[in-house]
Amino acid sequence: MKIGSYLKELRIKNNLTTKQVELKTGISNSYISLIERDKRTPSAGILNKLAKAYQVKPEDLLCRIGYLPSIKSKDNLKQIPIYNITSTEKPFLVSENIEGYSPLPPGLGTLPIKDLFAIQVKDKNMVCERIGEGDILILSKQSKIENGIIALISLNNKISIKRISKQNNHVILQSTNLEQPPTLIKETDNFNIIGKVEWVIHKFR
Repeated sequence: MKIGSYLKELRIKNNLTTKQVELKTGISNSYISLIERDKRTPSAGILNKLAKAYQVKPEDLLCRIGYLPSIKSKDNLKQIPIYNITSTEKPFLVSENIEGYSPLPPGLGTLPIKDLFAIQVKDKNMVCERIGEGDILILSKQSKIENGIIALISLNNKISIKRISKQNNHVILQSTNLEQPPTLIKETDNFNIIGKVEWVIHKFR
């Protein structure tokens, strides 16, 4: 069954109209109709909203469309939690914010699974390097300031993805987004590194 037909079936099972789903999720009923007719491919973010409205696990929908590989059991495959965050949400590494799981990418098998987590880039404030909206980032927990790494950082309670640059005794946050100039960290800033980007799972564009 195609994803559109499956989502329509779930909506009907929950006795919901497309207008009622719009009120629950913020997704326009016209867009929901396009998805159900397989005229549009829903993003991972939209699938997560629909999963909540239809009372199913988000990872089930993500697996069905291919954003996550299909698995029979989380016990036979190492899984990394994907946390749902925004650029201004802190703290976020709590179980209530888990929206799905990602398998351990190849090449990261030497890293402790307990130190890995994932996020999905959901706004342009978190775009950096070849990282775009919809991409899933696999990160390792790290608080150490390391020159040249791309990291998930918190600056004055705002979360973003930046490249860390150390010049003499200064720390500079850099982004390839031309609308965002480099930021020099001041002593008065509340600055923390949350995790180092180890892997990027690019959204199909």
